[in-house]
Amino acid sequence: MSFRRTESGLSNLYLFFSVDAVVYLEGGSSICRDDVNQGLYTDSTQDIRFWQTIFNIYRPDKEYKFCSVGSKETVKSIATDIMEGRINNVIAAMDRDFDHINGRLMVANNVIYTLGYSWENDAWNKGALREAFCSLSAACSTRIDTEEKIINKYFHEISSKLRGAVRIDAVLSQYDNSFFDREKVMRYVKIKRNGMPTVNLEQINSSFAESRNKVEGAIIRKSRFTLSPLIDCFGHLFAEYAYRILTYLLEKVRKNPKLPKDYASSMVVEKFGQLLNNDLLPDIKQHYDSEFSRVLP
Repeated sequence: MSFRRTESGLSNLYLFFSVDAVVYLEGGSSICRDDVNQGLYTDSTQDIRFWQTIFNIYRPDKEYKFCSVGSKETVKSIATDIMEGRINNVIAAMDRDFDHINGRLMVANNVIYTLGYSWENDAWNKGALREAFCSLSAACSTRIDTEEKIINKYFHEISSKLRGAVRIDAVLSQYDNSFFDREKVMRYVKIKRNGMPTVNLEQINSSFAESRNKVEGAIIRKSRFTLSPLIDCFGHLFAEYAYRILTYLLEKVRKNPKLPKDYASSMVVEKFGQLLNNDLLPDIKQHYDSEFSRVLP
C-alpha cells in the first residue's frame, strides 16, 4: 500500500476504501502527519460518532471513511494541503477552538468546523441532554417539569460562573496559553453533598491568580470580542459538567444506576442528531448549512 505515502496517495485513498471521500478529524491517539501519510489512523472515537451523525444528515447519499488522528495540528496540515490544491477527495473536519477570534479559521472547500469550541459544545446542548434523560430514564417527555427546571437552572448557573474564566481563556489563547488545565478538567468540577455538580469557584479563583502571570493585565482589559460561556468553554470541561448533571438526574432523581460517560456521550450525540435533523436547533443548523455548502462531494 505504498500509494498512501504521498500526497497523491492521500488523494487516491478514497478508492482503496470504496467511498466518495476520506474525512480526517481529531479524536483518539495523537498521530503525526508523517504517520498519517503512512496510513495510520484510529477508526473508533467519539469524534467519529459525532461527525458521522452530521454527515449522515447533510450527505445521506454519500459514503465516507472517517479517520481520527488525534492532533488538531495534523488535521490542520491536511486542511492546508486541501486549501492549496495538493490533495483531493479528502475532507478535514475539526473543532473550532478559539480560531474565530485568533484569525486562524481556514475557510475553503472541504474544510469544516464545529459551531462551538468543540463538538461537545454542539452536542451537549440543553435539548439533547433533555432528550437523553428521557430515553435513559424511560420518563415521559411531557412529565419532566422538575428535571427540565434543574437543567435550565444548571446551564444558567455554569454560564454565569464561567463567563470570566472563558473570556480569559480566549485571551490567553492568543498567546498560545490557556486558563484551564486541559489535562485535569475535574479540578474545576465540584460535587455537592446532594450529588449536584457545580463550578469549583475556589479553583477558578486560583486559576485567575495564575493567569496574571501569563499575560499583562492591560492586554486582557483591551481585548474586544463576543463570547458565549457555554459555546466557547473548553469542550472537555463543558461536556464533564453536562455529563455530571445528567448522571445526577438519573441517580438522585430517578434512582437509576451510574451511567458510563462513553454511553452517555453516544446517547447525547444520537439525540443531538435527531434534533438537528428535525430543525429544532436553528443556530446550530444554520452553522452546518453553511459549512456543508463547501463540502465537495
